[in-house]
Amino acid sequence: MTLDSSSPVRILLADDHALFSDGLALQLTQANPAVTVVGQVFRGSDVVPAVQRYSPHVVLLDINLPVPNGIDCLRQLSATYPAVKTVMLTMYAYQHFINECREAGAAAYLLKHVRVPVMLDTIARVLIGERVFPVPTVPDMHAADSFVTRFKLTPTELKIIALIRQGRNTQQIGEQLFVSFETVKSHRKNIYRKLNITHLSQLLDFAHEQGL
Repeated sequence: MTLDSSSPVRILLADDHALFSDGLALQLTQANPAVTVVGQVFRGSDVVPAVQRYSPHVVLLDINLPVPNGIDCLRQLSATYPAVKTVMLTMYAYQHFINECREAGAAAYLLKHVRVPVMLDTIARVLIGERVFPVPTVPDMHAADSFVTRFKLTPTELKIIALIRQGRNTQQIGEQLFVSFETVKSHRKNIYRKLNITHLSQLLDFAHEQGL
C-alpha cells in the first residue's frame, strides 16, 4: 500500500534521540513526496502541544520518551485527539508493551529496525483505519520480571540505574546512551518517583539489593 502524493500526510516525530529523529525525518520525506514532517519533539510534555500546533495526521511516538513516557503520551493523545493516528516506534518487541499500547489506543506498533518502506506502508494502512501490531519474535522475558511488574521501570531506566551504580554522572550517561543531559535528568526523576526515593544513597541501596 502506498501513500498518494495528491493527499499529503503530515507527520510529527516524537523521539528523544535527536540524531535518530533527524535521520528518520530525512528518510521519510525523501522516500515519498506525500510525506511532510511537520515537527519533531524530544520530550513527552511537548507531544500534545505539538499536535495542537501542527495538526499532524500521524504521530510516530517513541515509548521511551521522558516526562511523561510514550505510553502516557499515547493515552493523552487518545483522549484528546482520537482522530490522530499514533504509531508507536520502539526497540522493544515484548508482548506486554504491545498489549499496553493496543489497549491505550495506538494505531500501530513498529520496531525501530524496520525499513522505511515498511514504515510508510504502515502509515498508509493506519490512515485507512487499519491497526497494525506485530507478533513478537523474541521471548517476553520482561513479562514476569519484578522490575516491570513491581517497579514499572523501563529498560532504559534500568540501564541508567546500572550506570549510576558504576559511578557515571549525568553527562557521562547521556554520552554513553546518546541522549541529552536533560533527557537523563528526566529519566532520573522518573526513577526516583517510581521507587519513591529522594536521595542518591537510596538509589544505590536499591541497585545493590537488586544486583543491578
